[in-house]
Amino acid sequence: MAQFMLFLHQSPNYTADLPREKTLEITKRYMAWADKLRQQGKMLGGEKLTASGGRQIRTKDGTQVASDGPYAEVKDVIGGYFVIEAKDLAEAEAIASECPHFALAPTNWAEVRPIEDMSKLRASAG
Repeated sequence: MAQFMLFLHQSPNYTADLPREKTLEITKRYMAWADKLRQQGKMLGGEKLTASGGRQIRTKDGTQVASDGPYAEVKDVIGGYFVIEAKDLAEAEAIASECPHFALAPTNWAEVRPIEDMSKLRASAG
């Protein structure tokens, strides 16, 4: 089985104005989806990211510079992530397509990225 990162993209603070009951309902949908995958042995981990307090680190003139981010004017941010296990990219896409993230806002989208198995490289480097 291969591992994949599922990055959940959304508009910044898209849930900020929702009533508490709606936020709890949304959270329960994600938890139920993740629990189902855990029972199937497909969910390895994941978390919701905070809407603020992040930092961006970029290289400028050969030096790393940290700045505030994500910025409010960006179109979308990564609101959370999951690490899933699947036999191939097609299965990972199928798992991602069932995520409740898509039903919550028409602009939400997800990115599925394979995680490279570095165990062989580690073994040869050690």
